[in-house]
Amino acid sequence: DIAVLKIIFENGNNSKLPVAEFGDSDELQVGQFVVAVGSPGGLDNTVTMGIISGLKRSSEVVGLMHKKVDFIQTDAAINPGNSGGPLVDVEKGTIIGINTCIRANMEGTSFAVPINKAKAIVRDLADGKHISHGYIGVSMASLTPDLARQNNADPNSPNGVIPETNGVVITRVYPKTPAEDAGLRRLDVVIEIGGKRVERADDAQRLIDAANVGQMLQLKVIRSGREVVLNVTPEDLSYKLQKMKEERRKEKEDQMKNLKRQLLYGLQENVERHLRELQTIP
Repeated sequence: DIAVLKIIFENGNNSKLPVAEFGDSDELQVGQFVVAVGSPGGLDNTVTMGIISGLKRSSEVVGLMHKKVDFIQTDAAINPGNSGGPLVDVEKGTIIGINTCIRANMEGTSFAVPINKAKAIVRDLADGKHISHGYIGVSMASLTPDLARQNNADPNSPNGVIPETNGVVITRVYPKTPAEDAGLRRLDVVIEIGGKRVERADDAQRLIDAANVGQMLQLKVIRSGREVVLNVTPEDLSYKLQKMKEERRKEKEDQMKNLKRQLLYGLQENVERHLRELQTIP
């Protein structure tokens, strides 16, 4: 999560406050040298050095579901206490990322939020505005001709025959979602979103995330060998997650109420049976 803090000086003089310069994370290239600054284990101002190992790593690949960010991958050591610290371009001395997390059981694999992502929302955050992310309610996977041919060669494939093309196959449509309302089906192969060609699940996710909430988004899919155009209206992911959280909370409360009711009912039965037994004693 990213927040904006306002620093207020008692004397109103902030002219001597040191300010780090933001860089342009869109210009990064794999192999660039970077340093990660933080306080791992309480060791203040620790600096670790590495390179940019990869770019545009989706949240699903990183293992942070529902985090709508394409992460920077680096081998600069990041440990508990580094999160929130800057990832700095060694050559220019500018901040190009915000250290975030590591990949469990993978040494030298760390991730940072691109600074351009923060720059794009910092003004809205400072103004107290809500940051929305598009959500349609599907699970997807990248499809290639080779994968499709392997599937189609199996006469017992549970997926049937799928198009031998580059695209994104829908693996699941969740109930009560914009995708279900729009008529998307499992094994639809998405080839265009909003008029833009998609060949990988990451590309599709990126376009959906960036879509305007509440505005129609056109999807072109291949279904049963024919191209079909569907119109889906993305919802706000944060609203959906909040709604799911409330539903889970209510479900737990109902379970606790039922458990208490069962316990009380069982206790009452035991007391009544014990009293009956006492009455039968001569």
